[in-house]
Amino acid sequence: MRRPSALLAASAALAAFLFAGCRAIPPSPAPAPARTPEKALEELAPEAFPAFSDDLDYAGLDEALDRSLVALARLAQADPGRTFAFGRERVPLRQVQATLVRFRELVLARPTPAALTAALRREFRVFRSTGDGTGTVLFTGYYLPELRGSLVREGPYQVPLHRAPDDLVLARAKDFPQLSEDLVGRVEGGRLVPYRTRAEIARGALDGKRAELCFVDSEVDAFFAEIQGSGVVRLPDGTARVVTYAGKNGHRYEAVGAELVRRGALRREDLSMQAIRAWLAANPAARDEVLATNPSYVFFRFADAATGALGVPVTPDRTVAADARVFPKTALAFLESERPVDAASAVMRPFSRFVLDQDAGGAIRTSARIDVYLGSGTYAENAAGRMRQPGRLYYLLLREPAPGAPTLAGRRSVVPAAAPARSASPLHR
Repeated sequence: MRRPSALLAASAALAAFLFAGCRAIPPSPAPAPARTPEKALEELAPEAFPAFSDDLDYAGLDEALDRSLVALARLAQADPGRTFAFGRERVPLRQVQATLVRFRELVLARPTPAALTAALRREFRVFRSTGDGTGTVLFTGYYLPELRGSLVREGPYQVPLHRAPDDLVLARAKDFPQLSEDLVGRVEGGRLVPYRTRAEIARGALDGKRAELCFVDSEVDAFFAEIQGSGVVRLPDGTARVVTYAGKNGHRYEAVGAELVRRGALRREDLSMQAIRAWLAANPAARDEVLATNPSYVFFRFADAATGALGVPVTPDRTVAADARVFPKTALAFLESERPVDAASAVMRPFSRFVLDQDAGGAIRTSARIDVYLGSGTYAENAAGRMRQPGRLYYLLLREPAPGAPTLAGRRSVVPAAAPARSASPLHR
């Protein structure tokens, strides 16, 4: 006697088995930039180290190393137990100090790339940035722009650069465990509310608050000084004042270039600071509306030099800005990328050099982006406007000495003493 129900059940079971055996394997997640330190760096075996060639023949490196050491000395006074994330590893502050001191000893002799690479393979560990998830990092540049201005509103000088207003409130994430990032706002009716946007400030939201630091003759120049985070203001009497980052209004940075691409005003492949400036100059009626699409607004202060996120002066060609959430501030790094061949060209050439992680910025987020500080002058302006080049980034860390081995304590190296603290704020954006 046939039993259809049993046969149907058996057929269903067989089909389920076969389907399970042929089930498609879910695709692997697409590569993505790291937003946490654990995924931002991966350690390399010594044989996989890059060739450590410095295109500047170590010029400016001593100064940059000393500035990181000054910042570390301050941190050691304030928080001796401070650690830094090198990928999944927490590294004590003293080990980062020892790294910079030993590296400074090595480069003092101005070794050949081959000799330095051999020494670094023996004594150092190297961590490569995961970048966009494939190891590629986007390198851009920033610089110290020059503006024409006055300490009083007069003649052509009508555009204010503002100091941080008295009603600006900063709630630091380290003081509030429920916050993942610092929170900026103002108090209204006993509540912390968002601070004024760029558009509101342009319409006079800060008028009467005595927040004007100085006045310049161009809204576009003022805007790009904010993007760079610093500038030199040339005054009518021939003197100059450096303005540097003193805070921001807390709103997210939105790239004006991306807005122009979205509108079809510029092609993505043509995007550069020079192209954005040219479009704004050619379309003055749309200028204010376009600039207002970036609600972030930067406040300034006078300073002796452009100062970065560590509260120490930034060093041309040696300071880089990186995301402090994923990379170790003050640390020694090495980069490989491309930069313009000269002050007028868009043609790129390869370069590699040692740098120090000493700055931050609102647009510099995740492991996929690094900004190189290029200093001032025509070349710096051209390079900062055109650099959007792929490359590789590596962080260096001195190996812990084997038990019983000589340590840095027996050497004559000196760690610079902590200087009086400056405002520890990102230089740009």
